[in-house]
Amino acid sequence: MNRKWIHGILIGLAILSLAGCGKSVEEQVSIGIASAQTTFEETPVASNKTIANIDLYLPKGFTIEQGLDELNFTLTKEKDSYILFVNTNENQDSKLLYEILMSDTAHGVIQEQTFETNGAFGFSAVVKHSEEQYELVVSIGGVKMTTLSADKKIDAKLAEMMEIVRSVHISK
Repeated sequence: MNRKWIHGILIGLAILSLAGCGKSVEEQVSIGIASAQTTFEETPVASNKTIANIDLYLPKGFTIEQGLDELNFTLTKEKDSYILFVNTNENQDSKLLYEILMSDTAHGVIQEQTFETNGAFGFSAVVKHSEEQYELVVSIGGVKMTTLSADKKIDAKLAEMMEIVRSVHISK
């Protein structure tokens, strides 16, 4: 009988310790933004998809659909949906999308960071959307990708999103 109690207590403690291993939203955001910056500073991954006049890289598990117009595309991965916005009139050094985000005081920006390298301007931001949802935003010049996320996998999503945005090449 004592052995069963000891095993039960050990299993219970193991479950509690594993449940406590999850990262907080703040930790995920910090890690995700740092990962996005690293991805931004690296050489873009070679494209593996073409839609309209846009070449881009899609990581495994992502699918892409033509959007409402030639500037907006819907990407999906499992149950998550992403919007890829491509403004062909903005250069890679454009700060327009960042300025728009930061000028809207209704946004509850949790954390944001800008990046600049080789004439390109980019940023990552996490915005409180509702009590349990966050809007993740990554952008380089006129290319922006957003998604809504619960408090899970924010760090991985930001990194993947920057990888996609960084790979976008517009053919004229």
